[in-house]
Amino acid sequence: MRRVNVAIAGLGRVGSEFLNALLSVSTDSVKVIAVAEPREELPSVSLAKEKGIAYFRDARDMLRAMEDMIDILFDLTGNAVVKSDLHDILVKSGNKKTVIVPEPVAFLIWSLIKRE
Repeated sequence: MRRVNVAIAGLGRVGSEFLNALLSVSTDSVKVIAVAEPREELPSVSLAKEKGIAYFRDARDMLRAMEDMIDILFDLTGNAVVKSDLHDILVKSGNKKTVIVPEPVAFLIWSLIKRE
């Protein structure tokens, strides 16, 4: 079975929920391999590090370093410049594998995750 490698950019409120949800269902077919968050003191960053997930302070650095391994990148930074830069990195490198999930789709998924 094929494994889907996920990266999360931004570990604020929504990003932390994504990380927790993905870790709770992490299987051989879905794996969080990298996170990016400039605020290293966040509990979600500590959790990612404890789980052996690659950590980057900047989403652009994460994508440059791991783009050939990332299947899905959740951009939850809320930063228009970062969003544009991430897309530019993919275009310039010719990466047609990595999919950057747009915020509206990410928020739809988040609302389904938060359903209790």
